[in-house]
Amino acid sequence: MSTPSTLTASDDIEVPARRTFTPGEVAFMIAVPLLWAILLLFHPGGEADRMYDAVRNDVTPWLAVHLGTMIFIPLLAAAVWVLLRDVEGTAARVSRIALVPFALFYTIWEALQGIATGILVYNVNQLPAAERATGADLVQDFGMNILARDLGIIGSIGSVSFLVAMIAGAIAVRRHTDAPLAVPILLGIAGFLITAHPPPFGPTGLVLFVVAAILFVRSQAEPRIATPGVQPAAA
Repeated sequence: MSTPSTLTASDDIEVPARRTFTPGEVAFMIAVPLLWAILLLFHPGGEADRMYDAVRNDVTPWLAVHLGTMIFIPLLAAAVWVLLRDVEGTAARVSRIALVPFALFYTIWEALQGIATGILVYNVNQLPAAERATGADLVQDFGMNILARDLGIIGSIGSVSFLVAMIAGAIAVRRHTDAPLAVPILLGIAGFLITAHPPPFGPTGLVLFVVAAILFVRSQAEPRIATPGVQPAAA
């Protein structure tokens, strides 16, 4: 007669983290959004229906902020790409694809709404006082053009692409990694805020992205303990 079976529990096995980031990658994901957030704090404010009045006394900071923003747009796309590198699934692929039109169209929109508007305002400032009202109307007409305005064609393509990238990325992180729930939530909120880039929205969204990145990196670096397996011994 065979002896009764006995159960033997295997030892706990430390499972390595699924994702690893180099110190350079971590620094990049933190530095890019933080530096952009600091830059955006100097974004001049004003009413959209009085664009010349909003910019005329702040042409230099206006141009500096928007020239810098044109640099940070593709850098932020690269930071999101690094965050999602090696994350599997359809949502991750959608996110990475959406970063391309974001970087392209949002940069074009920034060149129109930011740089071109600043140059126009500078030129209007050089006109005789009697002609500046006409120049101000020209600035307003340009800024409200369907291609260049806020929620215009070019800016909307860029903004929607970034929202898709961030929401899809949040879904991918939730489904395919051990990241805490806070990470996809923060990524989704950041996506909405960053596209409205003047303060306080843009800087707040960029800081939330940094927090999400730090939480994600930490969650992937923590060792995970496998559930002890139970196997029957030989009879």
